[in-house]
Amino acid sequence: MWSNITGQDESVEKLKSIFKSRKISHAYLFEGTDGIGKDATAIEFAKLLNCTNLINGDEACDNCDNCRKISALRSEYFKLIFALPAGKTDDSDSDPIEKLASADFDAYMEQLELKSENPYYKISLSNANNIRISSIRDLVSRIYLSAPAGITKVFIISEAEKMRHEAANALLKILEEPPKNSVIMLTTSKLNSLPQTIIGRCQMIHFEQLTPEQISVKLRDNVDYPSKQIELASRISFGSYSRAGALLEIGIDDLRNRAIEFMVSLLKNDFAEVVSISRTISAKNDKEKVKNFLFFLNIWIRDLLRVKNRSENGETEIVNHDLLERLIRLNGNFPNSDLFSIILELEEAEKLIGQNVSLSLILINLAIKLKKHFS
Repeated sequence: MWSNITGQDESVEKLKSIFKSRKISHAYLFEGTDGIGKDATAIEFAKLLNCTNLINGDEACDNCDNCRKISALRSEYFKLIFALPAGKTDDSDSDPIEKLASADFDAYMEQLELKSENPYYKISLSNANNIRISSIRDLVSRIYLSAPAGITKVFIISEAEKMRHEAANALLKILEEPPKNSVIMLTTSKLNSLPQTIIGRCQMIHFEQLTPEQISVKLRDNVDYPSKQIELASRISFGSYSRAGALLEIGIDDLRNRAIEFMVSLLKNDFAEVVSISRTISAKNDKEKVKNFLFFLNIWIRDLLRVKNRSENGETEIVNHDLLERLIRLNGNFPNSDLFSIILELEEAEKLIGQNVSLSLILINLAIKLKKHFS
């Protein structure tokens, strides 16, 4: 049901109109910030295309057999495709799921279950950096299979920007000559990373960032955290429900405090504490935790930039507005800091996380670089 989707009224209305007109395209591209409901909306539209008990003519019932199977991500006429680790044998013509190592297969099934329970959940598999060519070739083999009358085969390619050149080319062949009664939906937060040949063959639908209020309401309905933490997560997630939920799960107060302690220790030349914090944050090789730690550092620096350039009403733009006095003092102590260069250093550090580099080393080297820009 469309009530499963938070916000995105314009996108939902557009999809309703498309369905009612029966002018359904063979391919759609859902584009917008990460974690705002693109996958969730694609799943909802897949249900609508196959629902046998429509509500008001443009809404899936969530109760018929087709709706339940698609919600569970287990329909034989529906497939969610996303980045996977390499299989035991990287045969591009074989089913990529069957070729996964045992531990990777178990992780895959676990992630699929979490996604079925919460379509806003961001799937994350270790060493899964690309959508494999075998996944697209599996789509090709499935899309030409016959289906019962009234069934629309639906394939969702989540984070489509992760397709490499050969995978994108394989998909392009299908987009050029799509079979009947099938729909491919791509979702992406990095539109410019997709080939123009792919973009040009899809009907694009833009998704807006969610408001803090929309995120807060949805979080209160789905998670059990103190109101203060929910408000903070909603405010600093920059319109992403998934990011807000992830921040709450990893401990938003603790991670923000560690980021601030890291910065304060750095500025006090307490390098031993900087190293200690770096090792704690990077323990267990948790890449997502390190990414979120850098995210908090980035917010802190951007808030410093806002303080430096604030107008009379600038306080309303401060993300960490509950720590405004600390930001003002810090700005006063280091008035000539090169904040733009610091932001670039943070972005470069995040890029390194995806490479085979020690996480603690990334943070320690980052601290050395940041110190040079504070003055």
